[in-house]
Amino acid sequence: MIRYLIKNNFKLMLRNTWSLVVMLSGPILVIAALSSAFSELLKSYEGVDEFNIGYRVEQDSGLSDYMELIREAGGENGITFYEYPEGEVKAVIENNDLAGFVEFTKDSYVLYQSADYEVEGIALEYFLNRVMNESVNASLLMMSPAAEGDVKLPVAQLDFMPAVDSKDYYGIIYIAYFGWCGIVCATGVLSNEKKYGIERKFRVSCLSDFQLYMSKLIPIILTAAAEMAAAALITILLFRIHWGNALVSAAIVFLMISAGTSLGMMLYNISDNLVLTIVALFVVVWFMGFFGGSFETYMFSSMPDIAKQLSPIYHGNRALVELSCMGHSEYVVSAVVYSLAITVICSGIAVFAGSIRKRGKA
Repeated sequence: MIRYLIKNNFKLMLRNTWSLVVMLSGPILVIAALSSAFSELLKSYEGVDEFNIGYRVEQDSGLSDYMELIREAGGENGITFYEYPEGEVKAVIENNDLAGFVEFTKDSYVLYQSADYEVEGIALEYFLNRVMNESVNASLLMMSPAAEGDVKLPVAQLDFMPAVDSKDYYGIIYIAYFGWCGIVCATGVLSNEKKYGIERKFRVSCLSDFQLYMSKLIPIILTAAAEMAAAALITILLFRIHWGNALVSAAIVFLMISAGTSLGMMLYNISDNLVLTIVALFVVVWFMGFFGGSFETYMFSSMPDIAKQLSPIYHGNRALVELSCMGHSEYVVSAVVYSLAITVICSGIAVFAGSIRKRGKA
């Protein structure tokens, strides 16, 4: 019987013209608008040539031993570092036509950016963040406090993300973003169940609460996945979006859709109100997208790293974009784990909440 329900719900969702139009046209229109509006920003990022940076290191700075590594990494990315031990920072920048200046203090750094090199300043900030977080900090953790006088620093090869086209960036992340709102596909089915009292009829069936839940969850996921696949195909044809590793990217998007659908079903089973569910889900997804790079590209994001890492959309977005431009990403595993964890946890809560509500109305 559960197979019949899954098949029937899937057909009903595909007949819901309103949800099909929203879920299909929504990402296409947003991708078209944002990729055009922000094309100059990412084009400028792509067009940054070599530029010069000044720096000085305090005597007691723990980062002095890393300068050779930082200079080499900078040279590979078109950033040349020149040391200026003395002089006022502003005067040094103006007199030497520098894009910025970095003061490496005891255990951190202070970045000064020239107003005439705004894009270069953003690229420098991103570069320093990657270097400090992925190389220097990792090395500092490996240093033994008892061996401060004789420390051999491990040198790691850093992978820097190439320039990303705005169409590729927004063409990828908004497919994932709208996939999180897959509960919209079920509006017709869920509203009809309440309208015609179908839910009460299910209570006398032999199906368990878990089976009833899966009879809705699976067709919602399949419908949302089909619509996102169609939207992705259309945007590929219209804007020539490059997805990179198609199979891995498709798996990540599918798991993100599963997570978003499970989250939506959990909210619905708790609230028992479709409108409240959609509003609450949109708010949650908006905040996750806000910190996850759906509105401000995560390459230029000024959000704290801890806030971005807490957003499952950030892990998915970063994995998908890096797969597109580099062919690999360290965030693939975290994106998969995040999505699976949300799917399992939210599904468990949804079944439990539905069971409680069912007993309360029995």
